[in-house]
Amino acid sequence: MRMVRKKTKWILILTLSLTSFLWNDASAAGPKTIKKFPIPDHGVLELNVPASWAMEVHQPQKGMSPTMIFKPPKGNDFQVLITVLWNKTGEQDFNSPDKIKTFVETDGQRVLRKAVEAKLVVQQIRRVNNIGYYYSLTDKTPKPGEYRCTTRGGIGVGDLLLNFTMLHRVKDSEAVKETLSVLREAKQTPK
Repeated sequence: MRMVRKKTKWILILTLSLTSFLWNDASAAGPKTIKKFPIPDHGVLELNVPASWAMEVHQPQKGMSPTMIFKPPKGNDFQVLITVLWNKTGEQDFNSPDKIKTFVETDGQRVLRKAVEAKLVVQQIRRVNNIGYYYSLTDKTPKPGEYRCTTRGGIGVGDLLLNFTMLHRVKDSEAVKETLSVLREAKQTPK
């Protein structure tokens, strides 16, 4: 009987702890809002972003790839740049996981020379219908005011490729988790 009570007590404690952890994790990002971006000849890109993030869009010329820039509501703890690319050459596997992984690895090896880390670790971002890749590195010698950490990668969404760069001051920033969530949930709706 005593053993059953102890076991029940531990199960209750673990359940409450897990519930608390999940609740805090889910509510840490705060409310989100869907932002819609028309992409020339490619429908609309929908990003579910934290409502508090400030946003601007840069599109150099009509028909060129737009870049969405997200920042915190105050301060400059991070900056997220998402550039939307599409197939301009007729390549069948333009935004395939293999192409994205090769691109991310090549980019990461170039950046690794200036990083604290000795080895590049490429990680997956899983979506319902596609897989993307990213890496995070720390600058060895950031100049005053520069961001110390960078997280870069790409993920296919419909017939688009979202190429992203996140600059941040803290390696395991909550904003990195939120950005990866935004990318996992991204959708393209038809024209």
